[in-house]
Amino acid sequence: MNYKRNVLAGLVIACLSAVPVVRGATAEVDFQQVVTQPEHIEVNTAGRAVAMRKYHEVLNYPEGVHIKVNGVGYDTVQQKHHNVTGIYALDGTNVTVYKGLQIDMKNAKPYDQADELAHYYMSGIYAGFGRKQIDDPKYDTKIVVHGPTVIHAIGNGVQANKDSYITLDGPVKIETVPFEQADVYAAIVEEGSIGIGTSRLADTYTGTTISSVGQVDQYPTVQVTGNLGVLNKNYGLNPNPGRHGSYIVMNLGTKDSVWTGAALNEFAESGDNPHQSGISLVLKNNATWHHQWMGAKRHRTGHEELLLATGKGYAFTGSHIQNLIGGDTPETAGIIYQEDVYPIVVDVLKGYIKVVDRRPATMDGSAPIHVRSKEGMLTILK
Repeated sequence: MNYKRNVLAGLVIACLSAVPVVRGATAEVDFQQVVTQPEHIEVNTAGRAVAMRKYHEVLNYPEGVHIKVNGVGYDTVQQKHHNVTGIYALDGTNVTVYKGLQIDMKNAKPYDQADELAHYYMSGIYAGFGRKQIDDPKYDTKIVVHGPTVIHAIGNGVQANKDSYITLDGPVKIETVPFEQADVYAAIVEEGSIGIGTSRLADTYTGTTISSVGQVDQYPTVQVTGNLGVLNKNYGLNPNPGRHGSYIVMNLGTKDSVWTGAALNEFAESGDNPHQSGISLVLKNNATWHHQWMGAKRHRTGHEELLLATGKGYAFTGSHIQNLIGGDTPETAGIIYQEDVYPIVVDVLKGYIKVVDRRPATMDGSAPIHVRSKEGMLTILK
């Protein structure tokens, strides 16, 4: 293994972290570590490669972070998977990066298997297992990046699981590579939340707050290639407790902002969405969304059983968007290029949106987009 860690101008303010054994309800995890160390981290291996692996730590990077990861995600001889990830933050870790983050990933043989858990083993940023010791918000896992974020991922771009939150205020560029068998995402949440191109911290999102649009003086450029996933991990190893929702907020508010991909919301697909988990998408000022599912569809335990029992399952049948916020005028409308055979389903539409229907000519004449509550203006073009 070749591991390089270059501290450009590091200054360790304090380095003391204590995590006691939990005994009873009064136990506390005491965060006392604050590290200031701008870094360039590079990892090259023939197997597992994780550049930054943090447990119950508080870290600040005032000069930014540049990560290069080169590993092998699947050993064909031993038939064993390896974790190849840029940032792996767990157990209430808080990471704040200023002046930008860049993650470049290489994976000679990623874990591209028809395995519903494959997406856990490869991410640009993975945040998970918040509140593992104590059920208190101050032990959530959080990652906040101020300034430009650029992630070239083999696997997921960013992933926020139980009681974990990722905020990228932008500009943001996330690129993922579609797989043939494993489902991967540009952004994926499982009882956590992610904000892309927004300064609103992800740990503040609820089903109500993501529907409101605050005043934004200037939107950052956001360019995302890959699907979005809002998954209901209510089964198997480490099921989520279901205490709150899972949310993605993504702002495409400039002419050069673009998203290519589709959105899977397992809560909306199943019809069981107690916390109104979902995706809020700002699409204005001639920003574009090329709607097309990228790569393999998700394999999911319990899908067939639910489908037989209720007629609804967890599989992708179209992109469910909870809130779609378009332009303030017809001239500043957001533009959707509908290029997938499955429709777009919007709960609430606000502002002006144009939809260009580019579906295959063999379609049955059904609408390319369905809006349940229309508070704005929708124009469909051929």
